[in-house]
Amino acid sequence: MKLKRVSICLLILLLFPIHLLSAQEILMKSEVEVKRLHLPYSLSAPRNKEITHIVIHSFSNVAINPEHPYRIIDLYLLLMQYGVSTHYVIDRDGDIFQLVPEQRIAFHAGKSGFPYVPFFPHNMNDFSIGIELMGIGAKGEMVPIISAIVYDSLDSSLIGFTEKQYDALTNLLEDLHRRYPTIPNNRLHVIGHEDYAPGRKMDPGSLFDWRKLGYE
Repeated sequence: MKLKRVSICLLILLLFPIHLLSAQEILMKSEVEVKRLHLPYSLSAPRNKEITHIVIHSFSNVAINPEHPYRIIDLYLLLMQYGVSTHYVIDRDGDIFQLVPEQRIAFHAGKSGFPYVPFFPHNMNDFSIGIELMGIGAKGEMVPIISAIVYDSLDSSLIGFTEKQYDALTNLLEDLHRRYPTIPNNRLHVIGHEDYAPGRKMDPGSLFDWRKLGYE
């Protein structure tokens, strides 16, 4: 009986061979749970450059819906409206949404004069992965977007970032560094949008605590 079972197992292996993951496939396999909510392909492009940077952003729908600024479908439509995109969005509960596959370029960084990278100044998208956190910055950073009266009326729980977001972001960054050794784990390569486009962008802003990611 035991010999019969072995023969059946061998026959199954011959008919349905197991695909053993290569070292590269294991390296590229994400260990972070994400919810896929992909944007149309027109909002991304084929990637042909090595990924060397991660750019962290923050956004919300506070200008349109200050009482409920973090609905994922509203933010999805907002990105489509402005013709921009990002690879990941992390919501207030720490859920991670993938909007653009990493193998494609997302349109998240725009123009810059970031002085610390040996690239042309306006093509960070080609080399980076973009991560958006649902968040609202400090009053001085938000007044160009909403009035001081609207800002002062906001529920305080909507301002800044949550611990669940920091935990999710930490896990995602660790996963990305593991799968992309080409991204050094330092603040010259894990940057904020404001680092890349100073004067033009102010996110993730002064309320974002880089120390929670292990950076001083």
